[in-house]
Amino acid sequence: MQTNGQVISPEELLETYQIQTVIHGQTWNVFDKGSGTPVIFLHNGGGTLWNWAHQLEHFSSKYRVIAPDLPGFGRSYRPFKPLTLNAYVQGLSALLETLDCHKPILVGNCIGASVALEFALHQPQKVTSLALFNICGGTPMLNPYLQFWADLRPHTALGKALLQYMIDLTSHPDLQQLSTHLIYANNEPDLHPTLNQFIQQQRLDPRLRASLYWLVMGLDSFNVFSQPRQKPAHFLPVLLGWGAQNRTLTASWAGFIAEWLSPDQFWLIENAGHMPMYEQPKLVNETLEVFFKQ
Repeated sequence: MQTNGQVISPEELLETYQIQTVIHGQTWNVFDKGSGTPVIFLHNGGGTLWNWAHQLEHFSSKYRVIAPDLPGFGRSYRPFKPLTLNAYVQGLSALLETLDCHKPILVGNCIGASVALEFALHQPQKVTSLALFNICGGTPMLNPYLQFWADLRPHTALGKALLQYMIDLTSHPDLQQLSTHLIYANNEPDLHPTLNQFIQQQRLDPRLRASLYWLVMGLDSFNVFSQPRQKPAHFLPVLLGWGAQNRTLTASWAGFIAEWLSPDQFWLIENAGHMPMYEQPKLVNETLEVFFKQ
């Protein structure tokens, strides 16, 4: 695209639609573009709104697309306390009011899916439908390697400081590459230019790296999805998707969730792990397109 004779790259074009808004006295960074039916995209733990870059670009020409950096991630504020499910749900509720966003479609992956579902279970009248990928059910759902680190709770100040250092160290983009086998079905896919650019910014600016320690400290609050829940009668339409090769939250949990949630559409996504939105972007976009129209 050209503006005033200058070529604008895809990442520069998308980045212009970020806004800063204050929720509960703290700054949230939010992508907000388009008009019509609002669609909210909520990212996974450790990610940012740019994890949905393929979807933001695709759907913002047809819908009002909103995607926040959840607190602790991206360009939003960093709480120095556990990042909990209830705090995120309360933040989402306030965000919808602040942006005058009524009855959106909620789309989420991992903790973003958990936040969307928890919000809808308590306030189904405020949501049109749900598209949920890889719902996070806290520590019990993690594979044994991640579970080991999540269960560590040192009792001394030195032990806590050392654990925080070690966990936060893994938020460096270069070290995240060591866990690609846990994240992707195959090798790391080609990333959207906007996501690639933000990862480069994280290399240079530690303040943009994920608050992984505080996420781990609040992970037990997501354990509610590791046990059966009570779905309200006449619940809204639900699409449940799960990476068939997800090694972070294994696909066996997909059946567990589906049993009590009874989604209208249950989709095991082949050749996808924990990040189907950019492992299989075309397929995800096509499936969401059909679901949104329904």
